Amino acid sequence: MSELEEYREKINEIDYKIVHLFEKRMNFVRKIGDYKKKHNLPVLDPEREKEVIKKNISYLKNEEYECMVEEFFKKIMELSKRLEK
Repeated sequence: MSELEEYREKINEIDYKIVHLFEKRMNFVRKIGDYKKKHNLPVLDPEREKEVIKKNISYLKNEEYECMVEEFFKKIMELSKRLEK
């Protein structure tokens, strides 16, 4: 196996984990959506979104990825809001 193939295999393993964690996250998003509907709460919570982004950026070891992590979580939250509706 070439070095490139090894790197790609590692990415495949990481992608597998990401998909399963994403699915797990979305299952909880669905529960939150049900809770919000039941309690007449709005789907959108801008302060919570800022908090999520800030918290997840703080987990980074490489600050070079800060903008990408922000975009990543904005997209996840966009998908989450779509599911909550």
